[in-house]
Amino acid sequence: MRKAVIPVLFVFSLSANAQEKKSADTTKTNSIEEVVVTSLGIKRQARSLTYSSQQIGGDELTEVKTPNLLNSINGKVSNVQINRTNGVGSSVRVIMRGNKSVNNAQPLYVIDGIPIINGTGKSADIGQYSNMPDPGDVLSSINPDDIESINFLKGASASALYGSAGGNGAILITTKKGRAGKSSITYSSSLTVDRAYSLPKLQHSYLSYDPSVSGSQPGQAVDSWGAKGSSKDYLKDFLQTGTTWVNSLSFQSGNERSTSYFSIGNTTNKGVVPMSYFDQYNVSFRNSSKFLDDKLTLDANFIGSLQESKNRQTPGASFSPLTSLYWLPRGVDFDQYGADNYSYLDKTRFLPAQNWWEVNPDGSFKGNPVTQNPYWILNRNPVTVSNKNTYGALSLSYQINPWLTARVRGNYSWNISDSQRDIAAFSAPSLLANGTNGRMLKNTYENSSTYGDVLLIGSPKISESISLDFTVGGSINTTRNKIGQIDNAYLANPNLFTLNNLQWNVNRSPGDGYHNIYTNMKKQVQSVFASASVGYKNMFYVDMTFRNDWDSTLALTGRTGFDYESVGANAILSSIFKLPEVINFWKVRGSYATVGLGLPTNITNAMVEYSKGYVYGVDAGTIVYPKSSFATGAGFEALLPKPELNKTFEAGTELRLLNNKLNFDITYYNSNTSNQLLETTIPSYLGGLAPGSYYINAGKIRNTGFESSLSYKIFGSEKFGWTTTLNASANKNKIVELFPTSINVSQELTFPLTGGGDYTKLKLGGSFGDLYGIKFKRDDQGRILVNEKGVPLAEGIPSYLGNPNPKFIMGFNNSFNIGKLGISFLIDGKFGGKVLSLTEKANDIYGVSQSTADARDAGGVSIPNAVYAPGTPNAGQAYTGLTNAKDYYKAVGTTEGFGKGVDEAYLYSATTIRLRQASVSYMFDVNSKYLKNATVSLVGTNLFFFYKKAPFDPEQVSGNTPGGVGVDSFGLPVTRSIGLSLKANF
Repeated sequence: MRKAVIPVLFVFSLSANAQEKKSADTTKTNSIEEVVVTSLGIKRQARSLTYSSQQIGGDELTEVKTPNLLNSINGKVSNVQINRTNGVGSSVRVIMRGNKSVNNAQPLYVIDGIPIINGTGKSADIGQYSNMPDPGDVLSSINPDDIESINFLKGASASALYGSAGGNGAILITTKKGRAGKSSITYSSSLTVDRAYSLPKLQHSYLSYDPSVSGSQPGQAVDSWGAKGSSKDYLKDFLQTGTTWVNSLSFQSGNERSTSYFSIGNTTNKGVVPMSYFDQYNVSFRNSSKFLDDKLTLDANFIGSLQESKNRQTPGASFSPLTSLYWLPRGVDFDQYGADNYSYLDKTRFLPAQNWWEVNPDGSFKGNPVTQNPYWILNRNPVTVSNKNTYGALSLSYQINPWLTARVRGNYSWNISDSQRDIAAFSAPSLLANGTNGRMLKNTYENSSTYGDVLLIGSPKISESISLDFTVGGSINTTRNKIGQIDNAYLANPNLFTLNNLQWNVNRSPGDGYHNIYTNMKKQVQSVFASASVGYKNMFYVDMTFRNDWDSTLALTGRTGFDYESVGANAILSSIFKLPEVINFWKVRGSYATVGLGLPTNITNAMVEYSKGYVYGVDAGTIVYPKSSFATGAGFEALLPKPELNKTFEAGTELRLLNNKLNFDITYYNSNTSNQLLETTIPSYLGGLAPGSYYINAGKIRNTGFESSLSYKIFGSEKFGWTTTLNASANKNKIVELFPTSINVSQELTFPLTGGGDYTKLKLGGSFGDLYGIKFKRDDQGRILVNEKGVPLAEGIPSYLGNPNPKFIMGFNNSFNIGKLGISFLIDGKFGGKVLSLTEKANDIYGVSQSTADARDAGGVSIPNAVYAPGTPNAGQAYTGLTNAKDYYKAVGTTEGFGKGVDEAYLYSATTIRLRQASVSYMFDVNSKYLKNATVSLVGTNLFFFYKKAPFDPEQVSGNTPGGVGVDSFGLPVTRSIGLSLKANF
């Protein structure tokens, strides 16, 4: 019997202070004595750190509010990319210092020193037939008004104490506490109006038919390649002005022995798409109390939220009401299918039937329907998402003597996400999956985490020149995941979307939409770790850390424990040498660390139960998951399962000049992540393995780059102040290794997007996120080949198109104060990269894009640097004519996703420069009996682009998977928000 491991955590910090100074919590970057939150929630002086970290305060998060607090970070922290999915409440994708892992690129999230699970479920698919929206994440449910500060630990040295969870860095969130003194109440409210912009450019000057031809009528053709004419812009009338209202009320009180903080919040959003909404309710409580002559401190924290949304935008064409309006044949009168006319009562079945130009009078569809009535989608194919999140933590600290404290902490976090799509009878046959009474899809994701640690924290005095800070302890983290998925097209009673109305005893073929899957997974990590920081006379500091993790995922592999280390050093040159007076502080630093990423739950122990066991009508009982297993034959010994390993070196310098008004920080880093969890197909017997799909630990991804931050407090008086901050970073990503050559498998790995040969590919020598697709066919001189009609030819296999990740990122933040008047604005830019648009590709083939109208007006499409293809009458001769617009766009466009048509024609620059946010505020000093002061602000977000070439916002991704980055698949257009905010202190 395996003995239980009793972990002991050892964190050791040694620093030198000639004189102890008082330091208050702050997020300013111009103070040498700044205190920042580091791993395990331990606070340290910034001057002692041997690695880069960047901290921002809660006021910066709420200056211009966004429903998801991480969306407020863009442009404010160097080398942090934040990509949004679709709409309010959706998740965000956060990448720090480049993509490091094939399986999990997201950082670790920590609240008040304790790790949490951020995911709520599976990210949305992005194919044409995607049926579920992005379910959101836990951080999207946290009230930004409850945040004291967020610290970004971007490098391995900063996150090394988190071991197998810290491979992608860590984001440390510190929540607000009550303060001793007079009780206070704060109320804040923000109301913005939201308008969609950066919409696809659509044409309304060509019809779907020819009025001059007898019998030619609107709706006879599914596309708009007809005669010249005019049609109404129904999309403009369909979209509405959305509103976002964020309210928060907090109360804090306390004395020297006990402090409390309590808040409630609500976010209500009416989307720009009719009948779409989002509601969120937050509550938080934190109490800190001291006992036994202030030696015992109890800190309790609770955060809870409830989210409800309806008709959140789903990527893909099938369930997007916008697609129906994009592709609406020009000349068809949409008003007759509007909000009051989208359905009628079928006299045969006495059920609502769809009223649409593609539907026959008897309710059947004309052939294979392309779209549905957008109001039918919203009313009869609605999707709802419900998320519940709770987080509770308890910390007990006892001061054994003036330099030694014992601490016990624990937390329990739980979240559940329910998504349901109801597809009513008389919907498009392809969506009903051969059912006649309707179809019900339901996803349930439940996650929980139980964490506990024991720490011994000390700071014994070594000498006048040397002081010592240390922490020892141990931790256990247990996570549980439950997944339920239902897809049933056999309802006993029509349009009744309940579990009791589903039939499970009908045997149908795959593709009919018929399964019920339930999985239950558990994982535990037990850890010991240590750190030390040694300082001498405020001149030198040396950091060392060690951690060992025992991971239950590896319990059957013979080796469950893996260790991670780091070492770092800095020198405070301004304390060592006599420097010019203009230099107030100068530090140089360097560090090296190894951190990891654990394996997914159950990856080495394929024992997952399916509760009902029905898969396409067959009682499958217990099914093995995952379907692939690890390769364990001869020759695979070095590839046995193990955590991913990130080895990072970084070096940097920090300068404070001109009486600490000018601050500069720059870091260079080199990161190598190996032992990637890769799945490959072994085609023939090798090392005793039968042909099949296997997991292998192999591959290496390298990220190198720099990040910098420059801030200058140009003026700092109460009458006039101006502070400007510039963040800049660049990252280069490379796939250094993939599969070992000894196992004779393909040196590439693909992530399908929408099927049909379209994918993101990892290839040896390439970069993470590389997009592959069909290019124009060219001769050996790079000239495009056309047929005898001037229509361009396409290559037969996908090839490299580009990479969506920016080469350079910049944020330029300015804040002014003129007495009580405050003005701020943030400009950010992302430079480099390429993105693809499935939306434009489909709009072109239907002849509804503005580019197709422009081409018709011009008499055709000009194809630069083109020649006639071999085999044509004019083979090899230059083609200088105009290609018929319809022939051209029918050749390059498609509704079947990438890998068809010519993807290269829909490749755009990802470079953008935008005014991210701006605010103008005025504070009124009231100082009445009840009201202290109030601040009123005019605020705006996503105000406009200074530069953008892509027809969509490249920052908005279609899904939080590798295949969803850099791809536009009928997503929700970006919204511009302008409104007012009020903050009152009582």
